[in-house]
Parts: sequence; C-alpha cells; structure tokens
Amino acid sequence: MILAGLIAPHLTARPAAKVLIIARGSIGLYACDIARALGAADVLYVDPNPEHRRLAETYGARTAEAIDPIHHGFDLAIEATGRVDQLAIAVQSLVPEGFCESAGNHFRPGELPLLGMYLSGVTLRIARDNVRAHIPDALALAASGRVNPAAVVSDVIAWDDLPDALPQGHTKPVFVRDLPGIAP
Repeated sequence: MILAGLIAPHLTARPAAKVLIIARGSIGLYACDIARALGAADVLYVDPNPEHRRLAETYGARTAEAIDPIHHGFDLAIEATGRVDQLAIAVQSLVPEGFCESAGNHFRPGELPLLGMYLSGVTLRIARDNVRAHIPDALALAASGRVNPAAVVSDVIAWDDLPDALPQGHTKPVFVRDLPGIAP
C-alpha cells in the first residue's frame, strides 16, 4: 500500500486518467490494483511475465508483454523495472504535461529522450514513494476493500527458511516469524 503515493495524487489531480505501468513484479501489480481502485479510465500493464499479466487482468488492466512508445497515450506512467530503456518508453508514451513516476532502481547508465520530454513538458520523478506522508490515505484505501494487495503475495514463508527461499525468485514473498506474545 505504500505505492498509493505514486498514484493517488495524480488521479486526484486528473480523475479518470489513462495509466501506463511498465513493471517486472510486485510494485507494478500493486500500482495496477490501486490505479483501478482510484478510478483510472484505462490501465495498460506491461510485463514480460505471463503470470504477472494474468493477475493484472484480474484488476481490469489491459496487458502486453512489451510495447513501443505510444505517442500521447497516457496521462501517467509508472516505471518499475530499473531499466532506462523502459523508462524511456514510459516518458515517450505520455501526453503533453504528463507525469512519470519511476520506482525502479536504476544502477546502469542509459539515455532518455530529453528534447522530446522538454517539448512535451513531461515531468519525471525518480524516487521511492514518500510513505510517511501517505500512510493515512493508504490505510483508508486498504480498509475500504477497494484494493486486494493480498492477491500479489505469492508465498508466505517461515522466517527461518528465508536464506533458501529468497533466491528462488518468488513474485512477492512475505516472511513471517513467531514472536513471543504475538499469535501467528
């Protein structure tokens, strides 16, 4: 639910916005669920993983394995791949004055279409979500039942099994441990 801050302010400013989500897993899936719950007119979820795309479809999103830029296609783009080439596709797919939130960890250099971004007035924010500022709204959204974050959780795994389970590439594992005085 921490991702509500990546999406909610934009859908508040632009009700019924068209949203592009280019992702490789749980961040994009949560974003897909939240965008739908907050009234996005259209959500396109792009991910090479067919299992992720099937889950995104349950949230009402259209899906694709990959895309080329869709000129003036979306009001908001969420990029969560950590790949600059995918970030470039996201910003090139925005309407003039569109907004792109990049939640990907970008560790490799790459090029962005800066002139095109400038001419279109694109706003790009590369950052982790400001969780603290959005906790009350995120908790209210979770409590409303309009989102289903549990659907993204792929496995619940015992804490002691973490070293063996983590390298297995689960979509969104949740690790739990027994704590004294807390019921499992």
